[in-house]
Amino acid sequence: MIWDVVYWLKRTPWDTGITPPEVVEAATRRFPKGGRALDIGCGTGANAVYLAQHGFRVLGIDVSRRAIALARRRAQQAGVVCELRVANMTQLDQLTDVGPFDLALDIGCFHSLSVEGRRAYAHGLRDRVVRGGMYLLYAFCPGKLGLRPIGVSPDEVGSLFADGFLIHDVKLGEDSGNEHASAWYTLQRV
Repeated sequence: MIWDVVYWLKRTPWDTGITPPEVVEAATRRFPKGGRALDIGCGTGANAVYLAQHGFRVLGIDVSRRAIALARRRAQQAGVVCELRVANMTQLDQLTDVGPFDLALDIGCFHSLSVEGRRAYAHGLRDRVVRGGMYLLYAFCPGKLGLRPIGVSPDEVGSLFADGFLIHDVKLGEDSGNEHASAWYTLQRV
């Protein structure tokens, strides 16, 4: 699979190893005692490990076997327990043996999915997050990455997640790695 090759070649500028302040704030303010967390597209596990260190029982999923192997190594080195699986984020409805989750996060996966994939993802996530739970999404705004269209608009996020989530906050910004317009979305499961 292409993502395995990308991780083998270490062509992962998104994999900074730093947990974003938005995730830190959610973990420490909204969930000071932890809870259950789902890290969608967890990559090498930096955020999954951070959440486990802060009292969460974490499931991290990624389509890349190589990324999951690296995430398992990171968790072991950090001395924390995280469940880490190879899974497709467009098939969240198949994660029936885990959850529901208090917190779900996606830092950079959703925006690269097809329209059909986004619909399946949003539908599957609804049943994986508890009512009142939080979903943090970091995504590029619409544009191109090379020749490939990428990104999602706030209206599209609102529409796709309308069945089950309310958007509480949208913070527009720019990805410092490539100067691409981006946004942090905070949604609550209703």
